[in-house]
Amino acid sequence: MKPVKISEELLFKGLRFQVARRSYAKSEGEVFRRDVVLFPEAVVVLPFIDDERIILIKQFRPSIEDYIVEAPAGVVDEGETPEEAAKRELEEEIGYIPGELTPLGEFYPTPGYSTEKMHFYVARSLRYVGAKPEKYEIIEPFTITLKEAFSMVESNALKDMKTVLALLLYSLRHSMER
Repeated sequence: MKPVKISEELLFKGLRFQVARRSYAKSEGEVFRRDVVLFPEAVVVLPFIDDERIILIKQFRPSIEDYIVEAPAGVVDEGETPEEAAKRELEEEIGYIPGELTPLGEFYPTPGYSTEKMHFYVARSLRYVGAKPEKYEIIEPFTITLKEAFSMVESNALKDMKTVLALLLYSLRHSMER
């Protein structure tokens, strides 16, 4: 039987997330507590220029105090669908609007402590309109072949897990379609 949430206390409210302490009762009455990061849903988009080339970004991330190579991604704003967020993030981060957006799946990256759910997409038929990064974003888009991207995964040069998963999901779906 699934435990029942009996209380939730907000411990911290930050710019992008909150931390809450949740108390649960097991079926036999025992109570346990867990601290949970309350984070909005997010999107990850693998944008294709053509059949062999994608656009990735090099982005400065304060959490690691360095740049990291990633697929365009971001949070789903309140009142926005994941599809709308994916389109908005592509325009903001790389300056393209997709003509076609195909879902790859939804996953919880860290369910041990976070509520975040990520929606993965492939974007095609891109039309350039100019990037509109948010003021805190330091982003450098670049084009790379799929072969080069998979070489980066294999050599562990691509360290962003959501981007690795997006590439592997695409590869799995693409190989199953053949």
